[in-house]
Amino acid sequence: MTLMFSPENVVTRYILERHARTTPDAEFIRFEDGSCWTYRQALEISYAAANVLRQAGLRQDDRIGILYGNGPEFIRAWWGAAALGVQVVPINIGYRGRMLEHLLRLSRLDAVVGDPQLMDVFSGITEPGLVPERKFTANDLLSTDITAPALQRPIETWDIAFYLLTSGTTGPSKLAIVTYRNIHAGVLCSVPLSRGYEDCALIDIPLFHGGALRLAMGALSYGARMAILAKPRMSTYWQTVKETGATLSFLVSTMVDFVLAQPVSRIEREHSLRILGANPLPSDPQGFMERFGVQELLVAYGSTEAPGMLRAASDDPLARGYCGRARPGYHYRIVDENDIERPAGEPGELIVRHDEPWVISPAYVDNPAASAAVWRNGWFHTGDLLRRDEAGRFFYIDRVKDSLRRRGENISSAEVEYEVKAFPGITEAACVAYRMPNTTDDEVKVWIVPEKGQHIDHEALLKFCVERMPYFMVPRFFEMIDELPKTPSQKILKFDLRERGNSARTWDREAHGFRLTRTGLSKTNG
Repeated sequence: MTLMFSPENVVTRYILERHARTTPDAEFIRFEDGSCWTYRQALEISYAAANVLRQAGLRQDDRIGILYGNGPEFIRAWWGAAALGVQVVPINIGYRGRMLEHLLRLSRLDAVVGDPQLMDVFSGITEPGLVPERKFTANDLLSTDITAPALQRPIETWDIAFYLLTSGTTGPSKLAIVTYRNIHAGVLCSVPLSRGYEDCALIDIPLFHGGALRLAMGALSYGARMAILAKPRMSTYWQTVKETGATLSFLVSTMVDFVLAQPVSRIEREHSLRILGANPLPSDPQGFMERFGVQELLVAYGSTEAPGMLRAASDDPLARGYCGRARPGYHYRIVDENDIERPAGEPGELIVRHDEPWVISPAYVDNPAASAAVWRNGWFHTGDLLRRDEAGRFFYIDRVKDSLRRRGENISSAEVEYEVKAFPGITEAACVAYRMPNTTDDEVKVWIVPEKGQHIDHEALLKFCVERMPYFMVPRFFEMIDELPKTPSQKILKFDLRERGNSARTWDREAHGFRLTRTGLSKTNG
């Protein structure tokens, strides 16, 4: 495993230098405006930016924030910082107020590079010392000095490449330490660009997210090409794939539903895309691949802290919840709340560790309690409920804190949501536990986002659920909501929904006279 993490294959600066030596004039990145960089130009642009930052007083292991959307400006700032050994803190361009203050407080930036049209978000930050004095735009990083910037020491594979905020679905976001080894482990698992320059990665998801950063690092590591767009062109998605020559792309969140909802057209099969990462997986994976002419749907499982934990084999049958098989270097256990091994096939929390140091994030910044909790007993706790079958395949069930227990039965919120969303007129659903006063048992509640202009009949939805779910899973409470609260990476904030409890808008099946038992649903008179 050691050779896998050699600096020339892992560290951003050294990879750029290697490609600039071997294929200096090969086109590497094409941007939305039609401009492109060769490997030589990419290295020279990175050196120039690094020299500007060094002249301004930044040094190896300092921290710099990047406030840009996708484009050459983000890449210039990122690789300029990397060439100097400066640690990068991507800033979501949607951050404002408390969320931005939270990131700044944890990251303690030495400088920030940002879009002039976005930098005014810092004007509302009043706490002293949060906003760094040194501020740059990407244009400030242009320079004619393209000499290799001197380093105080070699950049090592265990050095910190990024600080990335976790999604914070169960509480305040935590700032994870992400090393070069961490990034590369994710690349090896979930960025299949092994054909090198024949491959092209379409990057239209935000570079301030870890998934897009790993995709870009994968293209760089493998010597593949990149096409970087400001955002997905959903109305002309397959035309864009064709024009860019992409062989790998990712669809996330509602992007999968969007492409499926489009009328069938000739152009959706006239492309070079071989592999598509889809999260969530389409309900009919084989039908999806046949319709769009995609050879493989990439199924993998990982997190910001522990990347590349699982990946499906290309010939594995794809079923809902399936997230792959064991990866080299990782060790796995499925355990209960006391870290005691669960019987084979039974659900439990997945905990892991790795043969190589620094692959899994070692800690959260300024949060020793959370760091100790996630790393207890020498294993990294994913916070996810999974099960492993006899063939060694892993299946995702739920987040540990999102699962419910009612009448002695464990309930997967993801399973409830899947069935509720099958009801006509519902676009999104979030299942949470509701604890009745003076009880120790959970009741099932589902928050529902209806399609625009749609009225959801609660009684019809209840009967629909009874027909499709075990009686103990059927929701007692429904509540309509215009929009679910989400993190900037579009994950549902279930702790927020749990804390809201019930209100006058909550529909309660028992208050409306319905009684549900093992034998079925009944309604009282009156």
